[in-house]
Amino acid sequence: MSDLPHVFDELYTCSRCGLDYEAVTVGGAVRLVDAVVAELPGILRQLPSGVLRRRPSPVEWAPVEYACHVRDVLATYTLRLHRGVSEDSPTLEPLYGELRATRFGYLHASVETVVEGLRAHAQGFAAEVTAVAAPDWERQVIRRDGSRAEIRTLRWLARQTAHEAVHHRNDIVRSGADNS
Repeated sequence: MSDLPHVFDELYTCSRCGLDYEAVTVGGAVRLVDAVVAELPGILRQLPSGVLRRRPSPVEWAPVEYACHVRDVLATYTLRLHRGVSEDSPTLEPLYGELRATRFGYLHASVETVVEGLRAHAQGFAAEVTAVAAPDWERQVIRRDGSRAEIRTLRWLARQTAHEAVHHRNDIVRSGADNS
């Protein structure tokens, strides 16, 4: 689980992971996602099972849960990008990360299955990004978080996807180091 706000500004800079949205191009977002997905298998496989599946605190996920979340972010944001191109200003539902973690048993997920999902979803994300025409990156979606609704561009969706991947890779590394 994350202590991150649910909806960031278009040009957000994360104080924890350092990702600066304004500095991330659409192609850069794909490269960041690909780099994280390439790193995660080795990071996850090196963690002892007790660390892999231990929540460092009641408000933080275990490394395997963060990896499942990144996998689901890739799938969800791929669909959000597609909707942003094919619909006019669609309203996007929340990700419901904690509900997914609980209902889909993230804590008990097989690392190999998660790794396969990460790879497949990263490929799908890259393919969807490639399918977006240059002028469409300014198309808008409506992000709803509880009672708030905020307008974001498709460019923001790509940057947010990269941020989720980078930020949670760092959570996994930190969590592994803190619990080893």
